Amino acid sequence: MTTALAKSTDYSREQIDTIKQTVARGANDSQLALFLQVCKSRNLDPFTKQVYFTPQGIIVSIDGFRAIAERTGCYAPGPTRYEYDETKNLVAAYVTVKKLVNGTWFDVEESAYYEEYRGSSPIWKKMPRVMLAKCAEARALRRAFSSDLSGLYSPEEMDQAQEPAHKAKAAAVEGVVVEPSAQDAERSAAFLAAQNAIDAASTSDELTAVAGRITAAKDILSPDEQAQLRALYGQKRKTLGGAK
Repeated sequence: MTTALAKSTDYSREQIDTIKQTVARGANDSQLALFLQVCKSRNLDPFTKQVYFTPQGIIVSIDGFRAIAERTGCYAPGPTRYEYDETKNLVAAYVTVKKLVNGTWFDVEESAYYEEYRGSSPIWKKMPRVMLAKCAEARALRRAFSSDLSGLYSPEEMDQAQEPAHKAKAAAVEGVVVEPSAQDAERSAAFLAAQNAIDAASTSDELTAVAGRITAAKDILSPDEQAQLRALYGQKRKTLGGAK
């Protein structure tokens, strides 16, 4: 498998072995193939930890988000502000990124609420503002550069999703419920990435592009996964007004 991947990607066998032992630890052959394709297609460097694999999906660090946005030549960082309640507890973070469109800079602001994103790891307890701001920044970057960042999520956004109590719940996307099962850890890299991409698509063209990527990855999706993705796609298609 390693030799075949080396031929189809820009990585050597030695590099692929290193990736398997570090940022893609635990990935099976199909998940590793998808991971390397994401790295290649999004021009992300796994060796600087811009991107890595988890059982919940392929995760991109905030540095990876910024690198993708910066390569567009239309990005500039903006201010961050925080909201507190009357007892000085952190409520939300608001991050603005700037996007250049036809010679004019526009501000794109997104929010992240502590109650929705807070994780249980020590870093969340030590630096909650930093972690929450990364969630808001990832949302802002994904909104501003949707064609480049659609379907990509930061580790801070996924912290709650990786907690056992949260995993036990069904995930509802556009009215279609995907029940968790014992197969989740095996299928999440391909299935969850596709599910996230469908959910993040905000235009008909983006949804059509997502459909193309899912079709290309159909060999590593089970029949059940393909059926669920078709249902999710159909619901999103209706929401966006009949995307093909």
